Amino acid sequence: MKSLRIALFTYSTKPRGGVVHTLSLAEELARLGHQVHIYALGSTQVNEVTSKPAPSLVEGTRDLPKNRVYRANKQGSPPVSLVDVESGFFRPVSVPYTIIPCSTLPEENIDEKVKRYISTYTEHLSSIGEHYDIYHAEDCISANMLCELRNRGLIKFFVRTVHHMDDFTSKSLIDCQLKSILEPDYVIVVSKFWEKELRSRYSLNPTVINNGVDIEKFKIQEGKGTKERAKNSFSVNGSSTRLTTGCKVMLSIGGIEPRKNTLTALRAFNIVSNYFKSKGERLVWLIGGGETLFDYRAYREEFFSEIKRLGLRLDEDIIILGTVPEDSISKLYQAGDVFIFPSIKEGWGLVVLEAMASGLPVIASGIEPMTDYLQDEGNALLVFPMDYEALAQQIIRVLEKTELRGKLIRNGMKTAQVYSWRNTALRHSEFYSGILESVR
Repeated sequence: MKSLRIALFTYSTKPRGGVVHTLSLAEELARLGHQVHIYALGSTQVNEVTSKPAPSLVEGTRDLPKNRVYRANKQGSPPVSLVDVESGFFRPVSVPYTIIPCSTLPEENIDEKVKRYISTYTEHLSSIGEHYDIYHAEDCISANMLCELRNRGLIKFFVRTVHHMDDFTSKSLIDCQLKSILEPDYVIVVSKFWEKELRSRYSLNPTVINNGVDIEKFKIQEGKGTKERAKNSFSVNGSSTRLTTGCKVMLSIGGIEPRKNTLTALRAFNIVSNYFKSKGERLVWLIGGGETLFDYRAYREEFFSEIKRLGLRLDEDIIILGTVPEDSISKLYQAGDVFIFPSIKEGWGLVVLEAMASGLPVIASGIEPMTDYLQDEGNALLVFPMDYEALAQQIIRVLEKTELRGKLIRNGMKTAQVYSWRNTALRHSEFYSGILESVR
């Protein structure tokens, strides 16, 4: 297999699904012998764009102790070293990367932010003078940037992975998303559902390459008391409040936002919590994740108002963890007794595979693309996304019926074994090679 120089682009350093995909794919491609470099936008106090990555990073060196971030004082001036960072991403990364400083401006609206992000990204990539065999965007912002580079004649073609399509209301985001789907020279989707959607909506012919999961990282931890220790490790806001021994834990990852259908999950939790309270037992809901570019303040306010209306207590009944450190994420899965994922729209559902690999029974929405790999009553329980009463009943079933629980865990772990990042990387490597053959 010929070693290729591959650049992967993402809009963030936070643990969103597309970023997880970027890092995992990049590392596995490097293990196959390719020279891979990741580019990302990163939040910073600096208002100028990065001009050039550290020279050592361009060589494809792996397992680097540090990555250097550079910036230009003004457009066209020489780059000056800004800061050394141990790892600008949410976890250590074993391939070279460049993080382009893109400051957060509180007064900026979403339309202004998107335009500035694309501009910042474009001006940096226009200045670096590096050549890659493959340019691969993982989101609409980086895809718009690569489109501009192609229009300027700086690159010949680029690849875009479409994880899913959002129902945006912002004009800039609607335009950004549409352009990022129609303009790429080659399009990958992560599920058959999105292949059908892009084919029917836009007459595109995308290639399906499924996501993967790190089986070794998320494998179930054996040993007496492992789950209780995991539960007790999650304190609330640094206080001494902890999950009490013997309490049941409902886990969800993805934060509080409309697409994750968090309000439906809340109403289901309230029913289940009251059910177990009537039996003298306690149920706690752990919510992890939630970093996003988008402003979901109105939805979050409705969520917190509903908590008060239902008489539930934050940090007691519901514990919102935010972004969980990468070295604690496997322990978070261990702390759960049931994993719920009632999303109304997904590209694939990476966290579902992670939960399965961790030995957690899963209850998810019975929607495509989850039905590509989930079978109701087989390796998961599937519900209509907005039916919180049905979701509540399924949660109770999983927590009370030992035989059902065991079946879901066993079958879920078997399913997770089918999907590996190595297989995903091999498919990408073959796809890239096919592109290069066709453009010669």
